[in-house]
Amino acid sequence: MPLSLPQDNPIRPGEALRPVRIPGSKSVTNRALLLAALAPGQSRLGGGLEAEDTRWMRQALRGLGFPLEEATGTWQVQGGSRPQTGAPLWLGASGTTLRFLLPWLALCAQGPVRLEGDPRLFERPLGPLLDPLQTLGARWTADATGAWLHPVAEPPQSLDLRVDARLSSQFLSGLALGAAALPGDSRLTWTAAASASYLELTTQWLRRFGCEAHLDAGRWLIPGGALACRDLELPGDWSGAAAFLAAAAVTGRPLRAGPLDPEDAQGDRAMADILAAAGCRVNWVAPQTLEVSGPLRRGLDADLTDCPDLGPVLAALGALAPGPSELRGLHTLPLKECDRLDASAELVRWLGGQAEVIGDHTLRITPGTPSAPRAPFNPRNDHRMAFAAAVGALRWGGELQDPHCVAKTFPDFWEVWRGMLG
Repeated sequence: MPLSLPQDNPIRPGEALRPVRIPGSKSVTNRALLLAALAPGQSRLGGGLEAEDTRWMRQALRGLGFPLEEATGTWQVQGGSRPQTGAPLWLGASGTTLRFLLPWLALCAQGPVRLEGDPRLFERPLGPLLDPLQTLGARWTADATGAWLHPVAEPPQSLDLRVDARLSSQFLSGLALGAAALPGDSRLTWTAAASASYLELTTQWLRRFGCEAHLDAGRWLIPGGALACRDLELPGDWSGAAAFLAAAAVTGRPLRAGPLDPEDAQGDRAMADILAAAGCRVNWVAPQTLEVSGPLRRGLDADLTDCPDLGPVLAALGALAPGPSELRGLHTLPLKECDRLDASAELVRWLGGQAEVIGDHTLRITPGTPSAPRAPFNPRNDHRMAFAAAVGALRWGGELQDPHCVAKTFPDFWEVWRGMLG
């Protein structure tokens, strides 16, 4: 059944939105889980994201022989051994789980590994990640329901690889994480990388597990044999915060959200600067609490090359802005859980605006007023498109098909969203 999307109450425009506690980051959680499995000893992770994508990673690690205990708010992982093969690993639609596990398994697994998941998962690009692994002797055999991965005969001492990362920085991050499990020092090089800020995020978390990786333009040095178990609290997710911060920009009602790390290497931290450039007031009111006060004073003008996941929410925001908007650097959006560039343009039109897609990288938006009645918006089974529809509906209302797709990264989204609006 479609979900009736909540509108903001226009009779209380100055009243603050209720504070929002932001859940953990999928990007950080899946990196930290894998690093905890790679590092010898027992690691404790607090504040991790409880959602489908991170559940697939945890189940996969258990299936590979790594003890993982869960208690309220914390996970304990016993790491440091080679992955054991057994039953097929189900990875859902989680691109980070597949792309982070694949290099490590190709280099270190003891026998073939069967990987399965949603069909869209294996339709997304993998060739630039598989190519360097196959030069080392790994083999990949895909079929209608997944793929068999045959690892190298013996784990190498180190890696020295050139990688084509133009389609996804996750190819490099996965190889860097796998390289950290090897005994020798590794080097990765490339010419260009999509969403390069995520390489900084991987470097940040390698270092938090004891591996002092060094990242330069086009080169990554990863020391081997340096990982150590850790007791860590994981930060809130800037990607998950984006829709809530956008709500303050749409409604003109102040919002406080946290915990968010102002020094987080995650590229989606740019959301705060993008809103400030469009006329919102953005202030840190506590070490990990951000306050945003709208409304928008002008249209959006943003290059999202390093933070493309912000594209759908910003497209919805652009459709409600007081002037035209232009979002650039969107060339990776067609390769996500759905074609997010096409879906974002469709959302703008659903909200009554005009959307012009230029090449595969730019979206120009002219606001308008939607016609009535409107069919429910289809998020195409993509959590970020559902978040974006929620932002757009704050002004115009509407219905959403398949509201449960938010479970991929934020199962409680609708409860938190309605709570924010009071």
